[in-house]
Amino acid sequence: MLKRLRKAHPILFCVLAEVVFLASLFVTDLVFTIALVLFRTDFASIDTYLYSTLQELVGAMVAVLFLVRTDRAGLLRRRGSGFFNGLLVGMYPLVFIGYNAFGSLVLGRPENGMLQPAARICTFLVSMAMVGVAEEFIFRGVIAQTLLEHFGTSRAGVWKACLLSGVLFGAAHLTNILSSAPFGVLMQCVFAASLGTLFAAIYFRTGNLWVTVFLHGAMDISSMLIGGLYGTTTVADAVSGYDASMLLSVLLSEEAVLEDDEDVVVPPLQAARERIIAAASSALNTFFML
Repeated sequence: MLKRLRKAHPILFCVLAEVVFLASLFVTDLVFTIALVLFRTDFASIDTYLYSTLQELVGAMVAVLFLVRTDRAGLLRRRGSGFFNGLLVGMYPLVFIGYNAFGSLVLGRPENGMLQPAARICTFLVSMAMVGVAEEFIFRGVIAQTLLEHFGTSRAGVWKACLLSGVLFGAAHLTNILSSAPFGVLMQCVFAASLGTLFAAIYFRTGNLWVTVFLHGAMDISSMLIGGLYGTTTVADAVSGYDASMLLSVLLSEEAVLEDDEDVVVPPLQAARERIIAAASSALNTFFML
């Protein structure tokens, strides 16, 4: 049934995939909460990152189910341009991730702050990585791939697939309205839509889903680095602090990845090197302007 729906109504299929994915996260959260209440567990003692890891694991399983049922599981094994060559295509967000992590460690560390226990830090890292796995499987592997096959690999088709998959990715973050400030959630949705467009472009150029899995996980780790290491900030607090300034780097990256795109191709290595230099220069200029 999923295969027929994907072929006949691809956009409806993408919306269904997103709804089922989000529903799986909600149901998992509900089941775990009920179980914890029944066992009279102290919620204050729970490792929320471990809890999140289990949620995202269920979400990843749902995404894999969609891939298998639509004969697209081979995307998980497809090398495309190769992982490390793919990272060259994603060099703009990679530099941004490094810059963000460096800035957090230099400027964001709490005074006299104590590091979390090693086990808690490990669950933080695994949790953020699992977010990248689950969301990339469903939003790039299932949704973006479906839209690309629907719209085609021309320049216009790639743009449509990137933008629509980005909008769906951004809309998924509206669920955070239950725990974070409305304006922060709105900014996160806009930021996520832009980021989703960028990741779709990188995925289409590289043909390797694991490139965006790595970038997504690394970006989530860098954005929550201080909270994960010192326990000073929760995900809900971080979302509440989102503002419009976060969009600039993503928009610049999208322009770089999608420029002069006639078809879905991997750029020459020389072009990738030029982008590395440009991205590093941009990051350094921004840093010294602070």
